[in-house]
Order: sequence, then C-alpha cells, then structure tokens
Amino acid sequence: MPNIWIILIIVFSSLIKGITGFGFALLSFPLLLMWYTPKEIIPVLMICNLIASIMIVLQKKEIKLLDKQSYFLIATGGLFTIAGVIALSSTDGKCLVRLSGILFIALTIFSFIKKMPEDKKLRDRAYLSAGAFIGFLTGAVSVSGPPLALFLNRAKVSNRKFREIFAAFSVVTAIIAIFGYFQVGMITLQTIKLSLIFMPILLAGTVFGKKMNAIMSIEKFQSINIVLTLIASIILVIQ
Repeated sequence: MPNIWIILIIVFSSLIKGITGFGFALLSFPLLLMWYTPKEIIPVLMICNLIASIMIVLQKKEIKLLDKQSYFLIATGGLFTIAGVIALSSTDGKCLVRLSGILFIALTIFSFIKKMPEDKKLRDRAYLSAGAFIGFLTGAVSVSGPPLALFLNRAKVSNRKFREIFAAFSVVTAIIAIFGYFQVGMITLQTIKLSLIFMPILLAGTVFGKKMNAIMSIEKFQSINIVLTLIASIILVIQ
C-alpha cells in the first residue's frame, strides 16, 4: 500500500493534469523514483495518464479545438512512441531519465532566449518533427510534458486548445506505449494494483483542474507551464 507521501504526490500531480492537460507524469515521476524503479512506475503512470486523458477528450466542447497541424503532431507522436518503448526495455531507464532532464532544461532556457515573432506561424514540418521527438520521449520515460508544453507555447495556442492537444496526444501515445510495455513484460499484477489505487485521485483532480483552467489567463497559464517544466526537469537530473 502506498504511503501518505506517495498519495500526496498523486493528488498534487492530478490537479496539475486537470488544469493544463499534462503534468501528471512530469511531476509525479521524478518524486516517485524515491520508492520505485523507472521500469516499475512508468507503466503505472502511463495507464493513469491514458484514463485521465480519455476523460478530458470526452468532455463536451462548444467548438472544435483540433486542426490539421494538431493531427500531424499526434499521429507522428504515436508512430515514434514504440521506438521509445524499445529504448526503455533495453536499459534500466535511469540514464534515459537524466538525459531527458538535461534536455528539458536546455529546451526551457532556449525558449526564453529565442522568442517566436508574434506574426510568424509554425509550419507543418515543425509539428511533424516535434511529434516524432516527443513521441520517442513518451515511450522512453513516460514524460512528454516539457517539450510539448514548450512547443505549444511557441505555437501560441489557447488554454483550451493546449489542454485538448495534450490530452489527445496522451491518449494515442499512451495506448501504443502500454501495448509495447505489455509485449516486453513490463505490465505486472503490481502495475495494475497501483494503477487502480491512483485512478480515483487522478480523475477527481482532472475534474477540479478543468474548472481552474477556464478562469485562468493565457499569460498565467503559459508561465505555470514553463515553471513546472523547469522544476520537474531539475528533479529528473538530480534524483
């Protein structure tokens, strides 16, 4: 049975997931490594993330939020997730985690230094390249939040579209990753038990977070994304 600290980590991470559409694995993963190995906890977080993301996608929308470029991003992410699963299955995962943390910090700093011109729109190939890169990271360390958040901030999407793209991306990549984990023997009875324990907390946080998303300004929303990315990335490096 998880201790109180593990439960508190899941509560906070679930709330962030509800607000932004991401952040569950981003925040909980580096902290949960104090109790679990990467290969033990990554499949659990992926299963939880899948259920929460499905819930976000199925929520009623007044307007269509996904466009052609969003589908490019999601499709390539799904295709390259399996490569990340293969990379994780062939290592103990710790090296991939630290390298990812260093990379996320570098991307965050780069986003501060090199600003996107206000009138410039990202091309289709940028969405395809980002999808491939982020999909690989999703399969390898279950954390796609930092690069995807920075990319969508750069693309200047709205709060609601940001949340919807993240959720749809997570649904596709998580399904593929979970299938891959099952094929290489990483889905165990303990994986299922932990997922069932975390699930009610995650779903409650998703619902409450959605209400907070609706009243938040886009400037504050983007600032939260960047701060979360930087903090979690540092934890990934030093854990």
